[in-house]
Amino acid sequence: MKKTTLLRMMLKDPEILLVPVVYDCMTARIAETVGFKAVFMPVSITTMMQIGLPPIGLATASEIINCVKYTADAVNVPLILSADDGYGGTLAAYRTTQEVIRAGVAGMSISDRVSVIKTTVPHNLIEVLSRDDYFGKMGAVVEARNNGDKDFVVIARIEAGALLGDEEVIARAKGCLALGVDVILPHSRPKESKFGVRTKADLKELYKKIGAPEAMIWGMGPRGFTGQDYRDVGARMWAPNDSPTDIAQKALFGLYQELYDTKKEPVSDGTPVRQFSDKIKGMDYWRGIEKKHLP
Repeated sequence: MKKTTLLRMMLKDPEILLVPVVYDCMTARIAETVGFKAVFMPVSITTMMQIGLPPIGLATASEIINCVKYTADAVNVPLILSADDGYGGTLAAYRTTQEVIRAGVAGMSISDRVSVIKTTVPHNLIEVLSRDDYFGKMGAVVEARNNGDKDFVVIARIEAGALLGDEEVIARAKGCLALGVDVILPHSRPKESKFGVRTKADLKELYKKIGAPEAMIWGMGPRGFTGQDYRDVGARMWAPNDSPTDIAQKALFGLYQELYDTKKEPVSDGTPVRQFSDKIKGMDYWRGIEKKHLP
């Protein structure tokens, strides 16, 4: 079964789909081994961990697609990509969709933000596309989906709420659903927003007005929300905000610092056993090929 088809089936399940953040082949394989049924690859984290740039819109479409195709191929579960604004205007978003589908990705979100980056602005949200411009872009993305793989999941990441309020989010969400978008992601409002951080009550009201539970909605709201909280307010899918990068950086910094200070190999503590490590590397598959074809 295609991964795009599999993801669509998962979204119809009454249980919320939990998609952890990954940024490369190894983190994706670990998430799959633990038992997660799908994974989420945000451009911001991938830019930092694979390209070595800060997450301020510096990565190009080709760089991100090159990163994501290896990760998507490394796992058997569907991978969802956050593709920022689609890397340009309407036509660029159309082509990005084509390339992302070819890379083996199961779903992709496109934001309504304008990619104007100022490092001094909290969350870098300065401007969003007009409603009509966003509908034009999402219409092109849906057409590219239909021409490439009709099961590819298109997600509208709507950030306008922080600048224009939830009524604009509702209007954009309903317009995108009418175009054929599959999932609505009402982005969380930062503390700096004049509309304030969402509560569970107003998030539930927002989802209700969009059309939950009939509409497929990606949960993003107050910090501390659990999967059950998102299910209660009508979301079908949730990617926790917490990133594995902080833990990975802390562990590696400690390892390298100890090696530098002591000039000795650090004592192994908590390292995965060989069998688990081999599973993450995919060794069983290659051993099977070797056993079948080599004397």
